[in-house]
Amino acid sequence: MANKKIRIRLKAYEHRTLDTAAAKIVESATRTGAQVAGPIPLPTER
Repeated sequence: MANKKIRIRLKAYEHRTLDTAAAKIVESATRTGAQVAGPIPLPTER
């Protein structure tokens, strides 16, 4: 079976909202048995 990857980029004005959304995505992915690498914070845009 081919290696499949999903890359998700999230943006938010409030960091708490962003952290909560990322945690829910990671929790859902690990519950299904997927390997998770991240979340990796990216530099902020100015």
